[in-house]
Amino acid sequence: MNYFFLILLAAQAVLGAYLGWRFRWAFGGVLPSRLMLWYVFWPLVAVIVMSFPLVHFFSRRLGVELPPWLLLASAVLYGALVMGLATVFIADMFGLIIRRLPFLQAMYAYVRQHPHHLGFLMLGIIILLTVVGFYRAHTPRETHFSLTVHKPLKNGATQLRIVQLSDLHISRYSSIALMQEAVARVNRLQPDMIFITGDTIDSSVKPYFEQEMPRLLGELKSRYGVYTIMSNHDYYGESPKRNIDAYTRSNMHVLRDEVLYLEEPGITLIGRDDRARGSRTLPPGVSSDIVDERAPLAVLAARADPAMPWILLDHQPHEIDEAVAQKIDLQFSGHTHGGQFFPLNIIVKALFKDSWGLLTQGDYSLIVTCGLGTWGPPLRFPSYAEIVVADISFQPAEP
Repeated sequence: MNYFFLILLAAQAVLGAYLGWRFRWAFGGVLPSRLMLWYVFWPLVAVIVMSFPLVHFFSRRLGVELPPWLLLASAVLYGALVMGLATVFIADMFGLIIRRLPFLQAMYAYVRQHPHHLGFLMLGIIILLTVVGFYRAHTPRETHFSLTVHKPLKNGATQLRIVQLSDLHISRYSSIALMQEAVARVNRLQPDMIFITGDTIDSSVKPYFEQEMPRLLGELKSRYGVYTIMSNHDYYGESPKRNIDAYTRSNMHVLRDEVLYLEEPGITLIGRDDRARGSRTLPPGVSSDIVDERAPLAVLAARADPAMPWILLDHQPHEIDEAVAQKIDLQFSGHTHGGQFFPLNIIVKALFKDSWGLLTQGDYSLIVTCGLGTWGPPLRFPSYAEIVVADISFQPAEP
């Protein structure tokens, strides 16, 4: 069992203990006394809180294939519990304030006498957040950016429209309808290029083929092609090589530490492999080029023509200062999910210089999308399922 599982289990224990304690306080006087017996109540709390890791992680490790509806239900429940933890904690903080304000003592006394009324209010808020989050996760929006690159295109044009998708996380309970709608909307945008910036497959390549994603994503149309890169989930899953084969069957050009000169649009495209490459033990039989660490950006930049606009694809938006130092003009990244849902969005925003949206620094621009799909709970709030549309203006070529 690795550190990730230990951290997850520890977080689950804290979540269950806190929510169980507050639930027992709020509803202990109105629920059947038999249910409140410690040897009934706490095992029930443990089963509910541990359903997500038990269903998703341990079943996968044991090779047990569970129905998609059970995977979906446990994931939604886990998201509701996390948002519930934050909601109840905020309510408790307000309770501490109200307790110390003399003019609110009547309110405090009422809550103490009728705790279940506050409990039902909290449950209503949690259910509302869950419903809204599920809706936002399955209703894609277009986020438009207009930006300028201060270099000319070699073909003499001055405009490019790039559509970015990221973090589809195709799994056994992914929404095929969401993917179908996204493909149709992307094609209606008539992009010059399409970038898919990682985490297309969640953990196993099997659902990708079962849901006919090679055919569906292969229907994406653009003037100059569809380009993708490797990401952490490609290396955390079953087989990086099988994922690469799946993307190739979807008519995607897979860039792995590659500098690609695109003569027709007149740009240089740099596709970085993910930071996770070479960072962990991979399945037996994996080729050495996947086990080795990724190339430094400086090595890739040295191969690029400085007169052409440089566009970088890098799944994780970590090494921003390095991209600025190497004079990258425009970078597209994903990975963060914009925190996906409250309160994780606050944590993610503190971890990344740009966790969602557009960052400009001199002549360098970075677009980080919150992604189209979801990891774990299929919930988004305040983020949403996103399709990025970047209309880029280039410097006119000299006569």
